[in-house]
Amino acid sequence: MKKKTPVFLILGCVIGAGILLWFFRGYQVGVSKKKQAYEFTTIRRGTIESTVSATGTLAVESSVDVLAQMSGRIEKVFVDYNSKVKKDQLLATINTDLLKLQRKSAQATVDKVQSQYNLQNLAVQNAKALYEKGLLSEYDYKSALSTLEVYRAELLSAQTSLEQIETQINQYAYITSPIDGIILSKNIDEGSSVTGGSSSSSTTLFTIAANLSRMQILAEVDELDISSIRVGQEVRFTVEAYPGVSFTGKVKEIRLEPKTSNNVVYYYVNILADNTSGKLLPGMTAQVTFIKEKKENVLVVPNGALRFSPTSLSEAERERALFIARLPATMSAEARKEALARYDEMVKNRASQNRPSSQGQGLTSLMGGVPRMPGVPGGGPGGPGMPGPGSTTGRRSQGASQGSATSGMSNGTEGPPGSEANFSVEGNTNGTTPAVRKPLWYLDESGNLAALIVQVGISDAQYTEVSGPSDLEGKQVILKVKAE
Repeated sequence: MKKKTPVFLILGCVIGAGILLWFFRGYQVGVSKKKQAYEFTTIRRGTIESTVSATGTLAVESSVDVLAQMSGRIEKVFVDYNSKVKKDQLLATINTDLLKLQRKSAQATVDKVQSQYNLQNLAVQNAKALYEKGLLSEYDYKSALSTLEVYRAELLSAQTSLEQIETQINQYAYITSPIDGIILSKNIDEGSSVTGGSSSSSTTLFTIAANLSRMQILAEVDELDISSIRVGQEVRFTVEAYPGVSFTGKVKEIRLEPKTSNNVVYYYVNILADNTSGKLLPGMTAQVTFIKEKKENVLVVPNGALRFSPTSLSEAERERALFIARLPATMSAEARKEALARYDEMVKNRASQNRPSSQGQGLTSLMGGVPRMPGVPGGGPGGPGMPGPGSTTGRRSQGASQGSATSGMSNGTEGPPGSEANFSVEGNTNGTTPAVRKPLWYLDESGNLAALIVQVGISDAQYTEVSGPSDLEGKQVILKVKAE
């Protein structure tokens, strides 16, 4: 017996140490739960917008390039940058000294050909008289007529050349404004040489903006968001020159031509904006916000409250709390108690059989045949709000748009049936947008953590629209764990 005593002592010590460790860990968990404090937020009414963000460049609504119609040297410039001009106002002149010499030469050519024409006309009249008397052959008479036609053509050509020179001197040498507007750019100075002729080779002398009281923005909108843009849609935008100042505009057109950059397809959206203040300048970069949807006087909650998941509860405890939250409010206390007892029994049986909850029998029976409550996600084999294998969370990809109902509210993990990750989207078969539901956590009257299921709507960067029970307004829910 003396040889066996150490064995019993060792076993007793091990068992005792295990019991002490179990009690100690349980005490620690209890203490941590008691000590954990939370920051709360109140579900309140407010205004919320669903938006799409894009970047664009400010430009004038319309502008005109003034080109040189003749070559020469700039003699005088009468306007400068930002000068306001009227239609037909003189902007600059081109030196015409050489043209005036060419005009004298052209005039002399016209006079010479005119004299030759007049002389030949007399010769034709004389030849006609001789031909009628039979003193001149028909050939000589027709030769005289032909020579007269040649001089007539030469005279017309000389006169045309003279008219061209006169036009250059009296018209093309004077650069005038084709419209009312403001000078955006000036590419010449006195003494500059310019080239005229075709539009491809002509020098651009000035660029004139027709109207700076209205500006346009060419915004690049991602293909994922273009379906949310429509003509007449309200737009807000900001520019770096005026931080904190918001400007407004409206969508004028959506250009159908696609553009591709770094394998990203986007479309230009033309936006018109008022600029009577004169603050907006061409070339400024605008951060554009398209307002997809706006709701006023709706219940809103900070996005952080929808992201919150209590770490002080075990996975099984969270599942149980969410199961309770999904029970219909119309259930009697006795029915709720029975359903919860059945839930606990099934969880216990699954644990004893060492089976994952996602592979077990559906929980429809736990509800005692009670119909699924309105607004509570349904599932496959998992019963009301308890998706079974193959169920989806209805996640959707999100581009540059803000305000998606699921924006900023993913828990980042896949959970078992009944957890936040597996009941966020209610299935439907009618092709409509599925209802997205999320849990909010709060402390009940006993100070214990409890869950509340709400339907989420549009969202912005800070808040999300929520709806649910009639007593939702004013309810305090957990925002996050309070930092110690």
